[in-house]
Amino acid sequence: MATWTEFANAEPDLAAFAWERMEGRIVYQATLRLDGGPRVHPVSPWIAAGLLCVSFRDSSPKLREVARDARYALHTAQPWEDHAGEFGEFMARGWLEQISASHPAVIARPGQTPYGLVHYACSVEEAVATEYSVDEMPIYRRWKPSSGAATG
Repeated sequence: MATWTEFANAEPDLAAFAWERMEGRIVYQATLRLDGGPRVHPVSPWIAAGLLCVSFRDSSPKLREVARDARYALHTAQPWEDHAGEFGEFMARGWLEQISASHPAVIARPGQTPYGLVHYACSVEEAVATEYSVDEMPIYRRWKPSSGAATG
């Protein structure tokens, strides 16, 4: 399982594209419900201590779901005014691993909440950027740690 730093070291341009679409934004993360169906929810990712991280409320049903099956998929949302997709999209998938409140990545987490949180590091098992050319044909850049290379 690759960390964000491993991904960024292997594909710095793709990682920069991804972070430009995630930094300070809400993105959508999918996990698997107890019945096997998908659950999509908004998250505010951050990068710290070499990890891509997310938090869930400590009362969320997602905690039980992730404890059973820690797979996730994450997708950036387009800015509201970008219905044509000109901003581009980023998708990642991998595994969630719970990290403690004393972990350096959690200590560096931006913002505070009035409710309790449970924190996770997101491995990067696949990363995909989608951009749209003038002729509206999608251009894909993909990275997987097993191949160690991006493809177009």
